[in-house]
Amino acid sequence: GDSVGAVSIHQINELNVHSCNELKPACYEPKTGHKFNINSIKWFPKDTGIFVSGSSDKSVQVWDTNEMSAVEKFKFSGHVYDAQLSSRGGKTSHLIATAISNHQVKLCDMKSGGDTHTLRGHTAAVNNVIWSNRNAYALISAGRDGKIIMWDIRRSNAAVHYFDQFNGKSEKAHNGSVTSLSQTEGGIFLLSSGQDEQVRCWDMTNGENTFTNFGSAACPDVKSVGATVSFNACYPGLLYLPNGSDISVYDILSGQHITDLSGHFGRINAVCFNRVIPQLYSCSGDCTILLWEPPSPESSNEEADGSIPKETSYQDTWSDSEDDS
Repeated sequence: GDSVGAVSIHQINELNVHSCNELKPACYEPKTGHKFNINSIKWFPKDTGIFVSGSSDKSVQVWDTNEMSAVEKFKFSGHVYDAQLSSRGGKTSHLIATAISNHQVKLCDMKSGGDTHTLRGHTAAVNNVIWSNRNAYALISAGRDGKIIMWDIRRSNAAVHYFDQFNGKSEKAHNGSVTSLSQTEGGIFLLSSGQDEQVRCWDMTNGENTFTNFGSAACPDVKSVGATVSFNACYPGLLYLPNGSDISVYDILSGQHITDLSGHFGRINAVCFNRVIPQLYSCSGDCTILLWEPPSPESSNEEADGSIPKETSYQDTWSDSEDDS
């Protein structure tokens, strides 16, 4: 989804993973999209015939992939910053969780075409929502009020846990806006980044901060970014976090900064990891989508030992004219 509300689909299975590629759209439909910029797009679980999109035009749309047209539309009173479907499928697969600028999280039912839940607990715009990989009925939201809240959508008093950065009685997970949420494949760890330039790792078995030291990690921004975590098929425990025009890569368990991936010329809005094949995708304000080969465990170990310089293969090799002379 782009800044003018249009949707494009890209073919990825014929690309070379051993290089940094710019993706070109295989299908582009600017006429039946949103009116303003699209902030989130999510495929329906296990079926590429449907996807949903959330936009700053205060709507969420359900799309028919074959027709490339919207077949259902949900309207809200605020901008939609995130819209997510559960990857677990099952009884909640038809629910769309939406993060809205009017401090609310709303659940939309694709079966009935209406709103089913309104979750109140944030005091500022909600940036991110994510369905738990551990519990099909658990939803996690993050807002510009610094709060991260876990909800049980089966309960009338749905807020079951406020994540506290000090593991005390505070309701603040970050000092300032929470800018990203991501989780490991089994849902054991939740990763968050914030305007306070901190990344925090949360133990989802007890909801507590693990106090893993990532250093000064995140870009100090109020707006949300789409971070992601590598899955076991590639290399367990790597967090990919947009940081300006670069992608910072961290080891989840140790907090070690592995490397920075450089290739974009504008602010990176989101990254996505392919769980089937080891590929990473990033989209940016420079109007490009890049495909990356994720760092291997061997390369990260060599960098940690200091045997190779900490840089990526995508940085340019241009020499300075003064050096040439």
